[in-house]
Amino acid sequence: MKDLHAGYAEREILKGVSFTLGPDDFFAIIGPSGAGKSTLIRCVNRLVEPKSGQVLFNGVDLLKLCTPSCGCSAATSA
Repeated sequence: MKDLHAGYAEREILKGVSFTLGPDDFFAIIGPSGAGKSTLIRCVNRLVEPKSGQVLFNGVDLLKLCTPSCGCSAATSA
């Protein structure tokens, strides 16, 4: 994850979040209510589209992949 910014309406929840995980890394997301834990996960699984930044997996930016909700024909073709 690189310099991720995300939120809801005018409220920015994630402000420049960056981290790298290796193939054998184990991690946990902890923090108080409202800290952005759910928003972070929702950015990874694309339930929330970040305002900027990258979510990288094996060098591929997941945010640049087409999804059915974007209306892209590549996402709906089999």
